[in-house]
Order: sequence, then C-alpha cells, then structure tokens
Amino acid sequence: MKRITAVLLRAGVFAAVLLALWALLTLSAAVPNDSIYGNMLSSAEYYMETEPFQGEGQLRMRQDNYADAILLNVAWNMGSGLPFSSALDTKYYDGGERGENYGLYCSVTENAAPNTDYTRYWHGMSALIRPLMLVTDVRGIKLIGEISAFLLLALNCALLLKKRQFFAAGAVPAAFLCVHIWDIGLAMEYQPAVLITLLLLPLYILMEKKDGALPLLAVISGTMIAFFDFLTAETLTILIPLLTVFIIRKQEGRAVSLRGNVLMIADCGGAWLLSYAGTFLVKWGAASIAAGENKFLAAITSAEVRMYGSAEQLSPAEQFFAAPLANISTLFGGTSRLDWGAVTAGILISAAVTGAVFYLFHDRERFDRSFTLTMLILGALPFVRFFLLNNHSYLHEFFTYRALASSILAVFAAVWFPLRFGRKKSSAKGGKKHGRA
Repeated sequence: MKRITAVLLRAGVFAAVLLALWALLTLSAAVPNDSIYGNMLSSAEYYMETEPFQGEGQLRMRQDNYADAILLNVAWNMGSGLPFSSALDTKYYDGGERGENYGLYCSVTENAAPNTDYTRYWHGMSALIRPLMLVTDVRGIKLIGEISAFLLLALNCALLLKKRQFFAAGAVPAAFLCVHIWDIGLAMEYQPAVLITLLLLPLYILMEKKDGALPLLAVISGTMIAFFDFLTAETLTILIPLLTVFIIRKQEGRAVSLRGNVLMIADCGGAWLLSYAGTFLVKWGAASIAAGENKFLAAITSAEVRMYGSAEQLSPAEQFFAAPLANISTLFGGTSRLDWGAVTAGILISAAVTGAVFYLFHDRERFDRSFTLTMLILGALPFVRFFLLNNHSYLHEFFTYRALASSILAVFAAVWFPLRFGRKKSSAKGGKKHGRA
C-alpha cells in the first residue's frame, strides 16, 4: 500500500508540473506577434548576419545560431492560430536552400508559411522567449540567461556555506567552471540544462534528509528538462543534485552502505527517467490530437537516428567509441571532434595530478569504499548517455560535453575525502564521523 501511495504521489507531481508548464507555454503563445515584432525582427536580422555555426578555434566556443534560429522560428509561429493548438503543433519555415537563418527572417518579415514539423520537442524555452521579446531581443535573452546561471551558482554556493558544507561549496562551482559555464551565453539552447540544475539544486540541498522527497524532486527535474531542453546536457539535472546529496551526507557522517546508495540512485534515477520519457510521450500524444495526425512515428524515427545514425562515414563501432572521446576532446580544448593531442594531454595531465595528490596525501583509514564507488557510478553515467546516443553525442559534442560537470564533481569528491586534510578523523567511539572540510 505504501508503495502504491508513493507511485500515485509521483504521478500526481508529474501531472501537476507538466500541466503548469503546458499552461505557461499556452499563455506565452497568446502574446500577440505584433507586440514582439520589433525585437523578433532585430533578432532575425542578427541571425541573417551570422553563420549557422560560428566560432573558430576550440569547439567549446562554437555558437549554435542554427538551433537558436529554429527555436525563434518555432516561437514566432506559436503566435499564429489558437494558442492551445499552436503551442502543441510546433513547426517552422526552413528557408529552403538559403537555410534556417533566412527562414527565420522570412517568417518574421513575410509571414512565410511553416513547412517543417518539429513536434518531437516541447520547445518550452518559447514560454520564456515570447514574453522576454516584449522587452529585449535574442542578445538580451542570452545575456539574461548567462547572468542568471552565475546568480544561481552563487546562491547554491551561499546555501552550502551556510550549511558549513565547505567542500561542496567549492567543488560544485569548480565543476561548472571546468565545463566553461560562461560559454552558455553563446546560445539560448545551451542554457536550460544548467539553469534548471542550479534552480532545483537548493531544493535537494534543503530536503536531502528526506528520502521520500528526493524522488519527487527527481520527477520535477525530469519533467522540466524534457520540457525546456532539446538533448544538450540533460543528465546534469539529476546527477549534480544526487552527487551533492551524497557529498553532504558523507561530510556529516551519514553515509550509508553501497547497497543503500545504489537503491537511492535507482529510485531517483528511475523517477527522473520515467518523468523525462513521459513528458515526451505526452507531447507526441497531445500534438497528434492538435494536428489531427500521428506524430509518434516521426519522433521515434528521429530518436533512432540520434542513437544509431552514422556520422562522417564512421562505422557503428567507430562512432560508438568516438562519441565519448569527442566530448573529452572538447572538454580539454580540442579544435576538432577528435583532437587526439587534446584528449591525450588532458587525460594524462588530469590523471597525473589526481594520482599524485591521492598518493601523497591519502589516508587508508579515511578511505570509504562505498562512497568512492557511489561517486564513480554517478560519474560514469554521462558516458552511458554518450554511448547510447552516440550519433547525437558525436555530432553535437560542442554542447553535450557539459554533462561532464557531474563526472568532474564525482572525481573531486572521490579524491578529496580520503585525503588527510579532507575531513577530521572519526571519533573513537562507535566510529561516528564528525567535522567538516
């Protein structure tokens, strides 16, 4: 009975959150296009002067104008027709041979009829973009998103410091800095995963002692990222919070067995995954009703391409292993998808520094096998994502690599806590651990 109640509660939270987000998207579609025309035109003219993918040098600095132009095009077309149906039957004009940037300009200036279906995503960013277009254009929106990320990061840091979680207060921002959080200002589409993670993280921190609350937060995380994101670094929204929770518990001497940790990961991860998948299924079903045609087939076909489609004449086996390597290459400043110099130097230097610190300062009495394995399990999950969606992870490594922030945080924690200065020794009585980093 208790289990049934928990399932029903999670289902209720899922439904409530998704309905609220859906209502927000519908309300934004009701904003008249005439009232946002000026800033939409300014944005369209801006993209007419840019390449679809802009930026030289390190791939992490690539500006995805292609994705942003499509997002704005979808958002603009939501203003046509009835808000309820147009928020679900999402489409845009692709610009023909001249491309998506031109397509956006034609949509805004000539009311070009949309010719490309894009119902496989919710495009929840439109719920924010259309109201923001009342006051600023795309450059202002990108700046607002970037500033918001740093403010939220500071808020989380302050909350952790208040709880005297000094290691976490330093490690969480450091992990995001390692994946160049400041670069999310290059494109609107880079921002949802980071913003949602940092927006919900305080709730995980405040409620980490309540095991029953964590799966509910996971439901909210999975629903929100599926609604706002389009496959960028979605795993951040569950892995960063779980890592932070385990770090807090370890710091306060409340770490449990590996089995208990794995069960919690499975419970929260399962709640996140079901909510994530459920959000997409609801969109495809609702869009099918709104458009009067089956939208499932096109969405599933696209998903298959993201998982198994071939890229750059790579064999399936080559692409399978190239996907995580491409993300590592980007993390370490690669200038091409498989910059072997960046991959080799990055891995060797990181391993040498980490190994040296651990060798010189580790204390066997402080080594906690259960905690270390928990960190390694969570830190490995972004690579599972890279393997499963290898086509997408290889082609879009310039933004999917930010998922490695959770892997970096996991390594930080696994190395830090066994160090002699990582935390105070356990008390002599009963082995209960005290002290803080």
